[in-house]
Parts: sequence; C-alpha cells; structure tokens
Amino acid sequence: MEETQIPLEKSFVADINNRLRDIDERNKLVRERVLLLGKNLLSSRESLEEELEKIKKDNMEIKKEIERIKRINEGLLKEYERFIKRDEFYIIERMLKDFQPLEFMRKKDVEELVEKKIGEIGKQIKIKKTEK
Repeated sequence: MEETQIPLEKSFVADINNRLRDIDERNKLVRERVLLLGKNLLSSRESLEEELEKIKKDNMEIKKEIERIKRINEGLLKEYERFIKRDEFYIIERMLKDFQPLEFMRKKDVEELVEKKIGEIGKQIKIKKTEK
C-alpha cells in the first residue's frame, strides 16, 4: 500500500508543481502587462501635459490678442465720436452753399482791389496817350 501512495504523492507533487509553474507564468505575464500599461499611461500623461501646455500658451496668446483688439476697438470708437455724421455733413454743406464765405471780402481787401484796378486803368491810359 505504501508503494501506491508514493506514485500518488509524486503525481500530486508534480501536479502542484505544474500548477505553480502555470501560476508563476501567468503572474509574469500579468506583471509585464501591468508594466507595459504603466509605461503607456506615463507616455500618454506626458503627451497630454505637453498638449495642455501648448493649449495654455495658445489661450494666453488669444487672450492677449483679444485685449489688443479691444484697445484698438475702443480707440476707433473714440475717433469715430470725433467725426461728424453724414446728416450733419449735409446740413453743413447746405449752409456753406448758402453762405459761400469765399465770395466775401474784408473791407481792407476791397480797398486794395480798388486801388489795384485804378492803378491798372491809369497805366492803360498812360500807354494809350503815349501811343497817340
């Protein structure tokens, strides 16, 4: 009876050894997969952090550009307030056409013009006298 127990014990031990090897092999595979997943996770995290940094920089540049556009817009609005509106321009144009300030002369200008014309007429008269 003891002889039959020894082969059974050996087969039982051999079976346990096979199971242990299988479990050990599975454990190694699981470790490798976990390490690979960890590496992938780290590389993904690094790439996401880099992309996030780029997005933050782009966002800051966009904010700066928007602020610059706002300042330009405010400047344009201030300049726009200085200009007259089209309706106001037409009113002023009509007033100037009615008034025509360029056709008016000062008293001094009229006197100078009269003296000049008298001088020209006097010269023409002298020229005609000398020709006769």
